[in-house]
Amino acid sequence: MREIERGPVLGGIAVVVLLALHCLPDAGGVDPVRETLSEYPVRSAGLGVLFVLALLCANAATALLGAGMARRGLLRVGAETALLVIWCVSLLGLTVFLKDPLGAAGTWYGEVHKACATINFVSLPALGALLWWRFRRAARWRAFAVTAGLLAAASLACATPFAAAFLLHDGSGAAGLVERGVVALDVALIATLAAWSRAMADAPSARRPTPC
Repeated sequence: MREIERGPVLGGIAVVVLLALHCLPDAGGVDPVRETLSEYPVRSAGLGVLFVLALLCANAATALLGAGMARRGLLRVGAETALLVIWCVSLLGLTVFLKDPLGAAGTWYGEVHKACATINFVSLPALGALLWWRFRRAARWRAFAVTAGLLAAASLACATPFAAAFLLHDGSGAAGLVERGVVALDVALIATLAAWSRAMADAPSARRPTPC
């Protein structure tokens, strides 16, 4: 049961740190509408440490919660577990490989950062869609399934144009605002899955749904 206690705490730390960066004067020198979150470590080493801390906490929180989801049967071995692992690995990649500064020549690690961002934006909504499909007829879990499906669809709808602009032009227009919207939706989706997993833990074994 430790992941139930530690996962939300680590996730809360990640969210608080990211919000704190936006509360700094001039949002820490990063335009929240036009520039992505990955600009923080590029602009300032000090802010970069906080940004990396937030991502590491988010990664650890998701890994802990994911272990609980798998143990309780919400995630099955196969595509569902693989998608969550891919999301965690791609988030770690975003932590290790920095983006290229705006206007700078492209580098190999900048390209790795772009690839990790694209994979990260797709993998979690794909997991939400799979879980919606699997539990769509399970009356006890339909509310969780529908919520996960809607959040996944909204996240993917925002992520698709952002990823295209990010890959082709390194971000443009309101790229920063769209990215922050995707992050908020992903946080909501992980919170929904965590609540769903906890509800499964509290349900009698005989009443848990059989995976379809």
